[in-house]
Amino acid sequence: MPRGESRQRGVYEHSVRLPRPPVRLLSDEDPATAIRATVQDFVKAWYWGDNGAMLRSLHPDYVNRLITLGSDSRPMGVQGQLGLQTPSSLRTVDVRILEVRQWSASAVAEVFGWVIHLHLARTTGQWKIVNAMWESRV
Repeated sequence: MPRGESRQRGVYEHSVRLPRPPVRLLSDEDPATAIRATVQDFVKAWYWGDNGAMLRSLHPDYVNRLITLGSDSRPMGVQGQLGLQTPSSLRTVDVRILEVRQWSASAVAEVFGWVIHLHLARTTGQWKIVNAMWESRV
């Protein structure tokens, strides 16, 4: 067998699909509501160029996959200024939550001109954005 490849043997050799274990949440509340609110707050702040509000939605280990965080006052780099240029009538956001785990989640936000792929983490009872990958729609 070539180096780096492995072969499963025994009971699981023929694509046995195991059931997904249930995810335990910290409380009875639906995390989708809090995740959606975090993403919407981030996008609203982006549209209005409100860096402080954007930063409140971000995890301390946030990584921006189009333009990295800098030490200047524009935490979102070039695309952080593009929200301000969007006409008010076109400032929309559609959030799709892809998966939720006990401590992490992934979502996609479709905004005017961009699709933002987001990973979130639950810290101190709040959902914060850890990673954003911006994809231009134009």
